[in-house]
Amino acid sequence: MISKALVLVLASNLAVGIAVMAHAEGPALHPHEKLNNWGKWGDDDQRGAANYITPERIVAAARLIQTGKTFSLAIPIDSNGPVFPPRLPPHHTMEITGADYVADPGASPFGKSPIRFADDYIYMPLQGSTQWDALSHGWYGESLYNGVPEAAIRSSGAGGATKLGIENVKTSFLGRGVLVDIVRFKGGSLPEGYTITRADLEGALAKQKSKLLPGDILVIRTGLVESWYDLDPVGRASFFLNPMTGIGSDTVPWIHEQRLAGVAADNIALERVPHERAPELALPVHGNLLRDLGVYIGEIWWLEELAKDCAQDGRYEFFLAAQPLYIPGAVGSPLNPIAVK
Repeated sequence: MISKALVLVLASNLAVGIAVMAHAEGPALHPHEKLNNWGKWGDDDQRGAANYITPERIVAAARLIQTGKTFSLAIPIDSNGPVFPPRLPPHHTMEITGADYVADPGASPFGKSPIRFADDYIYMPLQGSTQWDALSHGWYGESLYNGVPEAAIRSSGAGGATKLGIENVKTSFLGRGVLVDIVRFKGGSLPEGYTITRADLEGALAKQKSKLLPGDILVIRTGLVESWYDLDPVGRASFFLNPMTGIGSDTVPWIHEQRLAGVAADNIALERVPHERAPELALPVHGNLLRDLGVYIGEIWWLEELAKDCAQDGRYEFFLAAQPLYIPGAVGSPLNPIAVK
């Protein structure tokens, strides 16, 4: 369990970092004038780089299915997974169980009918498991993707994300997925807090003989989520205090050049935390991808079995079905991505 004091410290640090990102002068790391998709799909567009996934590209991706072998790229939605503080882990609770009927055979809400049911609930942050970030999840300055004002992100009673909510891509992320296995490329493991560079991505893709196409969803294996499940309680308590492996800022122009619809990884924040060159600037890659480019970010994916299979058959491309839940006004969504080979 993570102590309450640790959660408060991390929450404070996260809040300060997000404030820095929100008010940073249009990230000096990558001026948005040079890296910007605003207006590319119209002034009213709310889908961003998901527009790269066209019907023709979905049909082409379906042709990658040869064996019908499937892989879930999700972690279990339970209290055991890595959740970025101050978010709390998912909590699954049973509302009606078989034991209720044993204790009171007349407990059925259906009166004398012989049918009986169990019922349950889950309480969780929408970014508390394998997830997509909506374009409304992160920005800097006063504007989100495509110039949407930050005032459009309201309280839940006022509609939540009235623009750029995750519902805008409820039918998206059916298409061509490409795994880039940085762990295997680097010889089996990555140092703590390793910054994945453009050269790493290009080198791993070349070694795999993989080619990226417009509209692809790039899936990056870092091994970080796998390592979480090997930690004891002490290791988990310090996990979020240590530098976390992820992509660096030099990958942003490259992602833009590839015309990717989304980038996902088996780590906590996709990008390296803290930033490799400017630790005081929290999560600048989030600002560049979500706000400037409209590229979706996937986090806390599970890639171990898929990576093993790709290494065995040499095919790192697959059909990917990774739709978010249809939650109007949400700034992110859990999901169970399925890779089909």
